Amino acid sequence: MPSTILDSAVFRDIFTTPPMRAVWSDENRVQKYLDFEAALARAQGKLGIIPKEAAAEIVKHCDGKQIDMGKLKEATERIGYPVLPVVQQLVKLCKDGLGEWSHWGATTQDITDTATVLQIREALALVEKDIDGICEALAKLAKKYRDTPMAGRSNLQQAVPITFGYKVATYLAAFERHKQRLKQLKERTLVFEFGGAAGTLSSLGKDGLRTQVELAKELNLAQPEIAWHTVHDRIAEVGCFLGLVTGICGKIAFDVKLMMQTEVEEVFEPFHEGRGSSSTMPQKRNPISSNYIHACVAMVRQNVAALLDAMVEEHERSTGPW
Repeated sequence: MPSTILDSAVFRDIFTTPPMRAVWSDENRVQKYLDFEAALARAQGKLGIIPKEAAAEIVKHCDGKQIDMGKLKEATERIGYPVLPVVQQLVKLCKDGLGEWSHWGATTQDITDTATVLQIREALALVEKDIDGICEALAKLAKKYRDTPMAGRSNLQQAVPITFGYKVATYLAAFERHKQRLKQLKERTLVFEFGGAAGTLSSLGKDGLRTQVELAKELNLAQPEIAWHTVHDRIAEVGCFLGLVTGICGKIAFDVKLMMQTEVEEVFEPFHEGRGSSSTMPQKRNPISSNYIHACVAMVRQNVAALLDAMVEEHERSTGPW
């Protein structure tokens, strides 16, 4: 039974989208674990670190549909995290004991972090598409209303004349900067993790860095300059970026709510029959979309704070803040 707005049958498409929910679903997370295992097996098979026969057998079973999610749930509750139970199932799926070569030299945090980065890559593609759409819409509005006068306001009081096109152009400039930020953070964020137990790759000896180089090709992610098991600025930066993006969305929504006031009536949200209706006051046209945006901004802001707090981790492997 759904218990939050993110999985509610009624509210979920107001606060999330089907594509984004798919990115962060249990099924996709498990598949990303397996994508890492498959990439690692292919890389080590090519390098002769593990038998090529074992690599082929492991890759054949790195399909989330072959994982028993019920057993995964039970094992995760017992063990404390899902990566080991997934690996255990993968080992059993492989014939002739070849599955014992899976996960060779890797550690749970390698899989967890890399899977998260793979999900982030998919999620940012959706965000980038939305930002492009927003920029296009704002550019059209700025051009259309470049000569439409309105009052500029200071401390909620009328100040000097501006145009609505100018107001919209200030929003557009912010989203153009978001495009730049997104391009920059991808270079820092889309980096896999493969360091072994304490990040030193000691279990693979001279083959550790060779594996990293090949793994980068397999995953199409950048190679880390050093292990980052407990240094999660990359992921926190994504959260901060989303906080900035939604912050501007919230600013726009707040402006729209103020401009929709009955005493002002300078702009309105797009009309749709019944949209923003009141149960007792038929004259009202409430800023519903702006209200939803404002609510989402508040939730994202709290999650940004949680990500920053979770960065405080101890030593080379933490007890679980992240």
